[in-house]
Amino acid sequence: MIWTLARINLRALLAGLFRRSRGKKKIKPIVIILIGLLVVYIVGALGFTIGAMFYGLCAPLFDMGIGWFYFALAGLLMFTLCFIGSVFMVQTHIFSARDNELLLSMPIKPMAILAGRLSALLLVDYVYAAVIFLPVFVVLIITGYISNVPALGFVFLFAATLLTPLFALAVGCLVGWLVALISSRMRNKNVPTLILSLAFLAAYLWLHSQMVRNLNTLIINGAEIAEAVRRAVFPAYHFGAAIADGSVLSFTIFVFCAIVPFAAMCLLLSMSFAKLTSGGRVAKKIEYREKTLRVSGARFALLKKELLLFWSQPMYILNSSLGAIATLVLAGILFVRPGILLEPLKQLAELFPALDAGIAGAIVLSALAVLNTVAAPSISLEGKRLWIAKSMPVRARDILLSKAELHIVTCGVPVILAGIACVLSFPMNGLPQIALSFVLPLSITMMFSLFGVTVNLAFPRFDWINPIQPIKQGASCMLSMFGGMALVAILAVIYILLPGGALDLEIYLLICAIVFITVSAVLYVYLTGAGCRKFESL
Repeated sequence: MIWTLARINLRALLAGLFRRSRGKKKIKPIVIILIGLLVVYIVGALGFTIGAMFYGLCAPLFDMGIGWFYFALAGLLMFTLCFIGSVFMVQTHIFSARDNELLLSMPIKPMAILAGRLSALLLVDYVYAAVIFLPVFVVLIITGYISNVPALGFVFLFAATLLTPLFALAVGCLVGWLVALISSRMRNKNVPTLILSLAFLAAYLWLHSQMVRNLNTLIINGAEIAEAVRRAVFPAYHFGAAIADGSVLSFTIFVFCAIVPFAAMCLLLSMSFAKLTSGGRVAKKIEYREKTLRVSGARFALLKKELLLFWSQPMYILNSSLGAIATLVLAGILFVRPGILLEPLKQLAELFPALDAGIAGAIVLSALAVLNTVAAPSISLEGKRLWIAKSMPVRARDILLSKAELHIVTCGVPVILAGIACVLSFPMNGLPQIALSFVLPLSITMMFSLFGVTVNLAFPRFDWINPIQPIKQGASCMLSMFGGMALVAILAVIYILLPGGALDLEIYLLICAIVFITVSAVLYVYLTGAGCRKFESL
């Protein structure tokens, strides 16, 4: 039973990439090949970055006689990647899955349901672990320091790599369980999830920047840092000592540190799984107060519905509006301490004379705008409720345009705030440059709002188990995001290939804005015509 549930859950995690909604044909093999190549590229780029970092650390650490620290760093990085990967999935895949109540109503023990879900998450964590393990192992072979590892150390290396995701998943489940417990007693259950997710994201970005920045410090002061790790993070020390020295005692201690927390977490979750995932939640009841009913138009009511859905899904916010979040952060920095960004822009202007601060601000805001995919999964998120939207006495064009307006509102407002901050903080070269700070990123936002709805009409997915599947794994989201990145790269290449001085950068960006507005008009015509007929046939 557990293996069957694990297989179903794993299939659900991967289904968004390779399957369309129920009753539709499978995606063509060429699309699967392209997605596979994209995954290989991303994993390869990440593996190359990790390999380059450990290549610089390998020789100094082994020569200083602290080879165990090399493996301890690999274990810490492996734990961090697995933890971040699992903590974002635990909440939606375990506690907020759409089929929880259905499974609990069957003669299946909660522990079996939980074990099936954890097994699927554990397999995903093993993929994360492999992304770290393979570059670390290849670097050992390339540098020749693999001869420093005893035969028993190789056995411990593979065994410890298999055990590390257990510890990471246990900690991730603990955080998810605490969030579910707190949110079950709150009226707004998504606030703790959103705050925690943003905190982890910020911590991960800070940690990554610090590791890259302080790589030389780590090499120079390796012995002192290794001693601090040995005292403060003893599981990492025993992870490294078991491999570098072939220590049976260290491996036994690490096994204890990995298995005991995981077993305790499984027991804790099994005791409260049914209560946290069913209707037995304790929350403050809302006292009814008579109010005057406000009447609004169909488009405004549909937009309000889309906004409520957006704010009720923390993973929707985090995965589809990272560009908008980064834009808000940028606006805050410019309003509070603009000097932090002015100095790097001056250095950039010395390298590229045509790129002054005002134009650079418009380009950065536009680059962040293409990272937003709010509209891309909006049709798929209707799920089994699609019939309700289609049965409402409203036009199909109003439904589709309200989803595009959701993207414009949630991503356009940060652009306007950041544009104001840029105008107030950066020296602007006349009115055209001021207008460019708003027109260019807003035109891209409008184009990708309509493009997201259009591509989701072509690749809808309604049979998801939890909302994270169409948001993170949907083909429409991938096409929207990577299409935006490709667009930025293509426009940059076109300008670079132009003859020197043939076209001023400011004029080139204004032409790009006109092109974006023209494409938006074409997409608008499609959505209000053939797009409506496509939606009605879903």
